[in-house]
This record gives sequence, C-alpha cells and structure tokens, in this order.
Amino acid sequence: MVKHDARRVEQGRWELGTFIRENRSRLLQEWEGAVRQLPYARELSRPRLLDHLPDLLDRIANVVETVRTGGDESLEELPEVHALERLDSGFDLDEVAGEYALLRGCILQLYAEHVESAGAGLMATAMREVVRFNRTFDEAVAAAVSRYARARERTLVALDRISEAALGTEDADTFLPTLLRVILETTEAVDSVTLLLREGDMLHVRASVGLEEEVASGFCLQVGEGFAGTIAAERCPKEVHCAAKDPLVKSEAVRARGTRALYGVPLLYSGEVIGVAHMGSRTTYEFSNEDKLLFRAMVSRATGLIVQAQLTARERAVERQQAETLALLDTLLATAPAGLALLDTELRYVRINEALATANGHPVEAHLGRTVAEMIPDAAPMIEPLLRRVLETGEALRGKEFNLVPATDPGVPHCWVGDYFPVRARDGQVLGVGGLMMDITERKQQEERLRQTAEFRERFLGVVSHDLRNPLNAILLSANALLRTEGIPASHTKMVRRIVTSGERMVRMIGELLDFTRGRLGGGIPIHPQRANLRHLYRHVLEELEIGFPGRELRLHAEGDFMGEWDPDRLAQLLGNLGKNALDYSPADTRVDFSLHDEGDCVRMEVHNAGPPIPRPLLAGIFEPFRRAVEGDAHPTSGLGLGLFIVREIARAHGGTVEVRSTEAMGTTFTVRLPRYSGRGAESVGTVH
Repeated sequence: MVKHDARRVEQGRWELGTFIRENRSRLLQEWEGAVRQLPYARELSRPRLLDHLPDLLDRIANVVETVRTGGDESLEELPEVHALERLDSGFDLDEVAGEYALLRGCILQLYAEHVESAGAGLMATAMREVVRFNRTFDEAVAAAVSRYARARERTLVALDRISEAALGTEDADTFLPTLLRVILETTEAVDSVTLLLREGDMLHVRASVGLEEEVASGFCLQVGEGFAGTIAAERCPKEVHCAAKDPLVKSEAVRARGTRALYGVPLLYSGEVIGVAHMGSRTTYEFSNEDKLLFRAMVSRATGLIVQAQLTARERAVERQQAETLALLDTLLATAPAGLALLDTELRYVRINEALATANGHPVEAHLGRTVAEMIPDAAPMIEPLLRRVLETGEALRGKEFNLVPATDPGVPHCWVGDYFPVRARDGQVLGVGGLMMDITERKQQEERLRQTAEFRERFLGVVSHDLRNPLNAILLSANALLRTEGIPASHTKMVRRIVTSGERMVRMIGELLDFTRGRLGGGIPIHPQRANLRHLYRHVLEELEIGFPGRELRLHAEGDFMGEWDPDRLAQLLGNLGKNALDYSPADTRVDFSLHDEGDCVRMEVHNAGPPIPRPLLAGIFEPFRRAVEGDAHPTSGLGLGLFIVREIARAHGGTVEVRSTEAMGTTFTVRLPRYSGRGAESVGTVH
C-alpha cells in the first residue's frame, strides 16, 4: 500500500496540471522575460502585464486534469477579459495572439524538461494531457481573439460615430449632447450619460442625455466631493452598483431615476483632469467589461474633441479681441493729430498713420514693408540709432527732440519730439518698436516769444529801476537839505517831510525791483557771507520796525548759540520783509512774535502773527513775484508784492529754505531754516538755482 501511494505521488509530480500549478511563478517569470523583448509590452507595468494570467493558468490546469478525472471544467470568460484589457492598453490582434503563443511555448518547454528528468513512465497519459492542454489553449486563444475582434470593431464603429457627430461644428454646446447620445445608443444597458467639465476647483454639468434636469438646474460639485468629484480627485475610473442609495452619489436626479449601476471616468488631457463623464443604468447593477472598455474609449475620443473645441473657442476669442484691438488702433492712427508708427525688428513699417506719412512725403501704403532708411533717408541717421536702442534694451525712450524738415514745409526745419517704446508679445519678447512723433515747432516759437517778452519786461524793469535812482537821490538830498534850512514855514516843512517819506518808499520799491531782476536774470541774489550773530541782527531789525510801527508790540525769543557765516545785510532785509508783512496783515492790537532756534548745524527763524489766515488758494504761490498775501490787497504799504519773493531768494542764496503755515486757530507763521555755514568764502556770491 505504501509502495502504491508513493507511485501515485511520483506520478502526480509530472502530471501537466500539477506541474502548471506548482511552477506557476516560474512559468510567469519565464514568460515575462520573453514578452518584455517585444516593443509593445515594454511600457506596461508588471500588474497590467500579468493581469489575469495566474487565474488563466489555474483554469488551464483544471481543464487538463479532466483527462484523468473526467470532470467538466471550462475557461469561462477569462480569455475575453484578458483580450479586453489588452485592447484598452492599445495592443493589436497580432500582439495579443503573440502573448498566448509565448505563454504556450514557455509552458511546453519547461514541462518537456521536467518530464525528461522524470523518466518515460506513464508517457501515454502525459501525451493525452498535452493534447488536452493544446486544445484548451487553442480555445483560450480563439476566445480572446474573437472577443478582441468584436470589441475592436464595436469600438471603431462607436469612435467613427462620435467623430461624425462632431463633424461640421466646433461649438461645444452644439455637439456635446450629440456625442453623449451616440455613447448612450452604443453602450448596452445604458440609459443616461452625463458630462461635467472642470472650472477651477468645481465640476459643472455641461451636457446630459437622460439626466437633462441636471443641466437645467446647473448642478455642480467640488473636486473631491461626491461621485464625480472623487473621480476627478483620484484621477481613475469608479463604479457603484446601487447609485440611488449610495451615499457617495450627491445628484438628486440620479436618485430620483432609481439608477443602479453608475460608472464614471476622468477626462484627462496632458496629465490634467478637465472633466468627468459617467454612464448610468436602471436595469443592471454592473456593467460588463466590454461596456466599460467601450465607454472609456469613447470618452477618450470625446476628450480630444472637447479640448479641440475649447482651444478653437479661445483662438476665436483671441482673434476677435485682436481684430477689435487692431480696429481701435487703426482708428487711433487715423484720427491722432500726432505722428504714429509701428515697426518690426528690421525697422520696416508695419503701420503708420496719415499724419506721419504726410510729413514723410509718401502715402501710407508706400511705407508698409519699407525701412526707415528707404522712406526718410535724410532723417534715418538721427532716428535709427534711437529705434535700435529700444530694440536692444527693451526700454522706452521719451522726449527726444530734434530738428527735421518735413515734406509739407520744404526748406524750413521744424522741431519734433519723439517717444519710442518696445512692442512686446504676451511672453515679453520684443516684436518691434512703436514711435510717437509730434511737431512742436509752433509751441517752441510761442515759448520763445514768451521768454523774450518776459526777459524784455524784466530787463526794462531793471534798467528803469537803476536809472530812477539818480533823480530820486537828488530829490531826497534836496528835501533833506530843505529840512535843515532855517526859516521855512511850518506848512512847507510838513510837505517836505511828505516828500522825504514818499521818496524813501520809492527807494525801497526800486531796491525790490533790482533784487527781482537779479534773481531772475542775474543768476540769483548776490550775498557776501561773513561772521555774524543773528541775535544782534534780530534786535537791530526789531528796533527799526518799532520806529516804523509805533505802538505795536514785538517780542523776541532766542536761546542758544546763533553765531555763523551769513550776509548780515541780506538777512536783515529778509527779516525786515517778514516782520513788515506780519505787521501789515495782523490786527493793530495783536503781538508779533520773532523767535530763533539753535538746531546744531542749522538755525531756525520764525515770525508769527495772529489774525485771519492766508486763503488756501493763495498759499501755493505766496512766494512768487508780484503776489500779495490777500488777493486784491490795496494796503498803502504793501509795495509791489515782491517782499516774500525776495525772502525766498535770500534764503536760497544761503542754502536754506522758507515755508509758511496759516490757519484760523494758529495764525500765520513763516519759518526760515539756514545752514550755519554755507561753505563759501567771504566774498563769494550765492545763487538761486
């Protein structure tokens, strides 16, 4: 009995079915090594390459063993599933058959080596098993090839129908429902097909057949939410078998229809999820592998058509925008009074308006495609370097002035100003250069006339002021001599004093006019810095102001060191003008405060008065010549309105500044800041500019 059992065990070791099961890993390893030599199988992952083969080998082993057992084993649908997987991976029919041939060869080769090593006993049974094995393998190949061919033909027909549905229209909203209807009609047991397209992090229903209410309601999901959102987030197909009750399904329309099977796939383009498509059935709980394969193939083809439609729509939108932009540009070019032109990198005219073309002496059409040197050879040496500089640096050049003779005014140079700027593509690449040219000859001529007029007026004022000094000095000398003469009646003395007062006022006005002309025409008010003490200067000025304004209260506040290098006479003039201004424009019963502040390298001088503030519109130009603190002021001592202008010029000549603050609550304060040492020699002359 023991001997008989040992013989049965030994016999079982070389039976083909047992051999296949016991050596399955080795067989698959040998087969993988062989099939990896084929180009079409190199890119497949190991799981996808082996897929159903372990189950297929087990089934083949069971069928082969029926030679001894007499059982009724079959391969069922395993070869068909393998064929559909290979179709989905892009294999053609010859490649599928080649896989089976290699597998058969590996099994028989290794089994032959095994039988040879086991001796020739029971060879008849072994041969019957090999015959059954070959018959079974042929059935597997036939089933796989048959299912592959049917699925391939069905897929090709469906893809052709999809392409035909999209033919003739590039509007997605028009052909998407048609595409979905083709998918619904082609796939067995399907009664609804829905497409959701991605916008940012949201999926919006764009088209549906069978669930049209989702389109009407604007149904949408966030990526990662619900059935479609999960597919988009995980980037792989998904299936549920009772959609009407599955908590993952968020669509009320799907629930209301009592949908059972629901299968969805992502729409992938260039590695990005652009949407999700799903099909549903109310009659089955599970779609067949062939239906799912066909649905994936049709969705893949539809994805390409959708992307193409989207790209076409974007291109047309860009084209419309470009056309609108060009129309606006043409309108601008045609109506602009200035000369406008666009040139390419070779400095050839791409666009030019009528104004510039006329100035160049050629019609607009003659410029297009021609270079600057060809159209305006005389001006090209002046203009081309500027244009090339813009192209090389990518930076704009503005306000470039030059003289050119336009064709519209032969022989007469005109003054032009040009702005040149780079023209860029969306990616920043410089495509050309634009130019704006404006004839400013008339403006320049007007500016020159105004300048000459102003200069003549100021020189005239200077000459008159200077020449008036001599007769005025004679009048003052004579009047003072009369005052010293004995025996003049009292009534005459009063008139002579009036002559002296008026003459001294005229002297001050003439001095202001001379300072004004020096400031405008002479390069600035001259100063002669020397060592001085501002505290002593203040006291001297305040004493003179007290004589001129008897009864007014003047107060000085000064603490610190106020020695420095300044022009004492000019600073006395500055301080006197500020003090007189404060006294003139403040109530007679109010005080005027003068203060000095030691700020190290600088000193701060302030003159403050109470009373109505300077109107805000006048503050901005308060230091300009011939301005008054109050508009329309006719104060008898207000002079020519040059006092504050001279204050500013003296401060500038010392390297300092002057400013004013004036409010209803705080009154008016003029503040002058002067450096303690100007850095100039004792006899140097300060200038305004």
